[in-house]
Amino acid sequence: MTLAKGRVYGVFEGYRVQVDYSPFGNPRCLISVVAHIAGKQKAAVEKYLDSHRRDIGISNFGVIGIGLMVSPKMTGEVFARAESVLEKICAQLKKIGVAGADVCPYCGQPLGGAGILTTESDIAFRAHEECFERVYAGAKRKAAEEEAKPDKKPLGMLGGFLGALFGAVVFVLTYAWWGIGALGTPVGILLGFYLYRKFGAKKKLFSVAWAGAAGLVLSLAALVFGLYMDAREGGGGWQNLFDAALAGGRGTVFFALNLALTAVSAAAATVYIYLSYRRDRRTAADKMKRLEE
Repeated sequence: MTLAKGRVYGVFEGYRVQVDYSPFGNPRCLISVVAHIAGKQKAAVEKYLDSHRRDIGISNFGVIGIGLMVSPKMTGEVFARAESVLEKICAQLKKIGVAGADVCPYCGQPLGGAGILTTESDIAFRAHEECFERVYAGAKRKAAEEEAKPDKKPLGMLGGFLGALFGAVVFVLTYAWWGIGALGTPVGILLGFYLYRKFGAKKKLFSVAWAGAAGLVLSLAALVFGLYMDAREGGGGWQNLFDAALAGGRGTVFFALNLALTAVSAAAATVYIYLSYRRDRRTAADKMKRLEE
């Protein structure tokens, strides 16, 4: 096994495996087993992983084109936990009859000591050169088709605005109940970012800026509306909007808290969706390459 920064990879129990760990990742730990899993074997593997989640110690799994990925429950030392998970999974793969590191994960045929060293989804493994080139060409073609699709930016902006508007409603409700409405800010930004894409717009940096700005602006508008509700409750109106906030005491504390928490949560949510954008903008073809040996 080879140890790199945040990663361990190599051949384990006859299978090429990789363990990735990042304390701030989602998921924090990802275990990959490269193998040709298709047909009845795929169904059997999926059934085993789903019915033995607790026994294996995993929270999520997926059987993909080049094998399987699982996310272990994070308890104890990371790589020791990963070894335990791999022992159980590899034993079951052998029981089912899934071939190991000596076959091409694309076609399932023996490598015969040949093959090239490649990566897919940042996972290193050996495969037939012609198989890799075929899959890579298909990934490039799909990426080109996606790029050729029209960018429905106006609809995306509408989706982002609706997400931010929902966050503003959450802000007003939580402000009315608890005096602190900042929970609505990240809700609006995250939902706005999701709806921007869902409404047909392409994933571009503008989506991050739009969702972050719309969420922050509508949250501040919701805070102003909350102050108005407070003024009305005290028998005043718009002219008395900031009276309680500037009078000192409890009103000033809550006003400052709302401003600070709104700003901090908006910044945190915007950073999160930016990192998500950075991660998702890479196509399948971008994650494939031939490695030098």
